Amino acid sequence: MPDEADSDGLSDEELDRYGYVSASERRVAVVTALRENPRTPKQLSERTDIRLNHVSNVLSELADEDVVTCVNPERKRGRVYRLTPLGETVSAEVASR
Repeated sequence: MPDEADSDGLSDEELDRYGYVSASERRVAVVTALRENPRTPKQLSERTDIRLNHVSNVLSELADEDVVTCVNPERKRGRVYRLTPLGETVSAEVASR
């Protein structure tokens, strides 16, 4: 069945990811911080007051769900993360509720 849009104009996939993100305060905080600008895990940790190891775990989870992407995965340090187009939609929905 095609990915249908609900009354808010969100597709099933977008609603699924919104539910996933909104189920965790840490995921909401990271997505909200990334909405402002792409950031490194350290910057996200400082911005959200979430320990760096937890930020790294959240970023990994969000990448698996296609909400964020690493723009320079070849680097060991100083990796920069940004929202994907799906992540942009999810972050806008998080901000509106």
